[in-house]
Amino acid sequence: MSKIQIKTTQNILLAFEPASLGDRMAAFAIDFVLILGYGFVAKQLLGDFTYHMSGETKFALYTLVMAPGFFYPLIAETLMQGQTIGKRFLKIRVLKIDGYQASFSDFLMRWLFGLLELELFLGSIAFTSVIATKYSQRLGDLVAGTAVITERNKLNISHTILEELSLSYQPLFSQAEVLLFSDQDAQTIKNYLAQALKTRNEKTLIRLADKITEVSQRAHTSYPTVDFIQQFLKDYSFYTMK
Repeated sequence: MSKIQIKTTQNILLAFEPASLGDRMAAFAIDFVLILGYGFVAKQLLGDFTYHMSGETKFALYTLVMAPGFFYPLIAETLMQGQTIGKRFLKIRVLKIDGYQASFSDFLMRWLFGLLELELFLGSIAFTSVIATKYSQRLGDLVAGTAVITERNKLNISHTILEELSLSYQPLFSQAEVLLFSDQDAQTIKNYLAQALKTRNEKTLIRLADKITEVSQRAHTSYPTVDFIQQFLKDYSFYTMK
């Protein structure tokens, strides 16, 4: 099993370990039980309600109510940035092997192929593909350019310029303001910020905020100093990870 090596836009090499077949099967089992549980509860709740309905109306209602279970892997991976509840429990995640964040179209491709791989021959196609490929990818991963990686031993993101961002993240700085700084500038600011927070050095924090203000010409009077610096680092990640 080869490690997946990704070079970020900051020229930092990150290495990820592909998730083991056991972890992937365990995550799938958890998700499968959740889907079955949802279906059972939904069917019980709809039982009396649909008793007097016609066959066509009952079928349409059941189809609508059961849809979240059917689309669950696609919905969960899209909203949870490459994870389902099972994957989160096993600490594994879907990741683009070129270093970019997987998009909805990538998750859709994995899901569509998953319907074929996991249903046909009881998942033997997916099983064989995961064992045979370099990065333990099933066919859906190969088509989408993704892999499932373990997060148990991943490089701490605090060692890089990168900052954790949500899918709905909204930057404060403009792209033009952020790109006045180099990767080295951003990494230096992050290092000094961590050191200043550890030693509670207010003077260093003020100097960092003043430097960001000087270069970007973005005032920070309405922001606490630490929040302003952290906002800059998040915005730098937001624009440079695109």
